Amino acid sequence: MRPTTPMTAGGSPTSKGADQAREPRSHKVRLGILFLTVFVDLVGFGIILPLLPFYADRFGASGTQIAILVLSYSAAQLVLAPIWGRLSDRFGRRPILLIGLVGSALSYLVFAYAGSILALLISRTMAGVGGANIPVAQAYIADITPPEKRAGGMGLIGAAFGLGFIFGPAIGGVLAPIAPEAPGLAAAGLCALNAILAFFLLPESLTAREREERSARAILLEREGPSRLEELKVVLRSPAFLQVLLLSFLFTAAFSAIHPVFPLFAAERFGLEERGVGWLFAFMGTISAIMQGGVVRVLVPRIGERALVRLASGPFVAGLLLIALAPNIPVLLLALFLLAVGFGGTLPSLVSLLSRAAPDELQGGSLGVGQSVGALARILGPLMGGIAWDLAGGPGPFLTGAAVAAIAAIWGLRMGQFGDGPPSRTPSGPSPPTPLPVDG
Repeated sequence: MRPTTPMTAGGSPTSKGADQAREPRSHKVRLGILFLTVFVDLVGFGIILPLLPFYADRFGASGTQIAILVLSYSAAQLVLAPIWGRLSDRFGRRPILLIGLVGSALSYLVFAYAGSILALLISRTMAGVGGANIPVAQAYIADITPPEKRAGGMGLIGAAFGLGFIFGPAIGGVLAPIAPEAPGLAAAGLCALNAILAFFLLPESLTAREREERSARAILLEREGPSRLEELKVVLRSPAFLQVLLLSFLFTAAFSAIHPVFPLFAAERFGLEERGVGWLFAFMGTISAIMQGGVVRVLVPRIGERALVRLASGPFVAGLLLIALAPNIPVLLLALFLLAVGFGGTLPSLVSLLSRAAPDELQGGSLGVGQSVGALARILGPLMGGIAWDLAGGPGPFLTGAAVAAIAAIWGLRMGQFGDGPPSRTPSGPSPPTPLPVDG
């Protein structure tokens, strides 16, 4: 609560100017703390990401079983994210964020000492439960940021994802050779430290009155649910909206298909161990962050999202094909570069097109549908890759992903004209960076 401002004899606050000067600073501090909270959480996630297939392989897991471990994270997020969001409206953002951080720390502790495939599954499901509070972090930003600056604030979440996928895999790759439990303990320690910092430094973004008002509105919205569902049905009958939704699903599924098996493929074909695979993931994260944070923002105002989707789909397909055929590490690096460029160009543009294809009054619900479809793709994609690994061996998941991406690319060439016009709905430019798909 803000302290009472001293008053002069005339009734005017003596420090009004100082308060106004401090408010922007306080806003920046809170954004900085929230960025640090999300970043450290995602570094912990990134530490585990490239190591999970190696750990599962030691217990004799098949490709399909590894895929289930990977998709369990996204499945938990899909189920829990809306629940966390509603709870944060009622009880506040801060307690829900703290619960998620503590849950993530416990999940990594279970991972560190997992002695079976079942223990790994429990660990990844717990991590998905904790990771489902990312929308709560986005809601926190919306609470403290005016609408005209909200896109920039949301971009912090994308930046945190990108940096987490750069530093996390590299740290995990360095720690894994030291001791099998070292990466899990490091991730758990980071999340525990993060929870402590957030407890002491991150204030609540909603007042008690705001929480009561939001809870009352939530009850009203539930009563209006059928009418809102009818409104969303109108959007889902839009050919433009469905077209972009399908493209987003296909590209996300194709990219996610390689996650369960890429570390094992790199070990089998190129003799890479945890450290080498960690650096490869960090390399992809770096290229994707540069693409989404810089290149996309330059190209979209010039050529538009629709043209960028068509342009980036070529490297997307070529990268997946080249991974399957790569005879050596330099060619593999080229393939990963192409894939990161393709992904970094297609997905943010499709998010923007999805927003453009829906009426303004249905933006929230329409983008919610898009997020749900993306989560479904991150569940089915790894399963597709794991089955392809079991049936066809090393190149199978990458060729399968390339085929799915090629279908999306061909479909994208026939995309309608709704994407023409101004590149964004907001004055802040194109959509904020879209993070790499978060799989197990």
